[in-house]
Amino acid sequence: MEVNGIRKKSQGRKLLLTTLTLVFWTFIADAAVVIDPLSWGMHPGDSFRLVVITAGRTTASSSSIATYDSFVNTQGLSGITYNGTALGWQALGLTPSSSPLTDASRYSSQANATRIYNLNGSLVSNTTNGTAFWMTSGYNQHLAAIDWTINGSGNLARVNASQTVWTGFDIDGSVASARDYDSSGMQIGTVTAALGQSVGYVDYDYSSSTTSSKTLNPYVGRAGASANGWAAFDNIAPTTELPMYAMSELITVTAVPEPSTSILAGLACVVYLLWRRRTRS
Repeated sequence: MEVNGIRKKSQGRKLLLTTLTLVFWTFIADAAVVIDPLSWGMHPGDSFRLVVITAGRTTASSSSIATYDSFVNTQGLSGITYNGTALGWQALGLTPSSSPLTDASRYSSQANATRIYNLNGSLVSNTTNGTAFWMTSGYNQHLAAIDWTINGSGNLARVNASQTVWTGFDIDGSVASARDYDSSGMQIGTVTAALGQSVGYVDYDYSSSTTSSKTLNPYVGRAGASANGWAAFDNIAPTTELPMYAMSELITVTAVPEPSTSILAGLACVVYLLWRRRTRS
């Protein structure tokens, strides 16, 4: 009888381990990327936003910010949850009719009013000039590069530091611009190029007194840059396919654990009680 009792307990333990393993991996698969700001050192009542780089790519041929919002929301960002709820996301970009800095309908226009984090919990910017998200005066330095994404499998991933990213804006959120000259070296105007634009202009070289035809394209940033290069590393043809940055809605920290974590703990307790009952019978 003792042998049977030992065998029964062993089978019970195997059942418990198998069930817990299945439950664990089920919830890991479903949760994708779960945000836990409490583990990042934040407290209930604190507010923050997330910023990511998309895994997929798009051209910059559209002049509508809605096009880029639609793009970033096809990039699996709904798999990023806080307290069991998916977040709202907007593209971080400048078009002829929408500035990320001054358009009040954009999450990015309030980026200097709160802390901004990467998906891995790294602080990108705070509310102090010099380390704020947008440069307001002097030199600006992000505290971490924006180089984390959610990949095609729904997992947290880091992109190559040299990856260029569509922005359309300069380091202070303004549009890319260039001076336009006539053949005598007199400036006759300024041209600008946001997302969806590519503009020709005449540049003048005072050292040789010669002009040359050039094209101003939208700005791109570099994912690995934490200073000015994150926004304006170069300008390239809008037909090129590149990823984009995306910013989340404002998130307020609560003391409530993730529903998946609570349910997992509850199921573990149920399985344990059933096992105890079985081993005692």
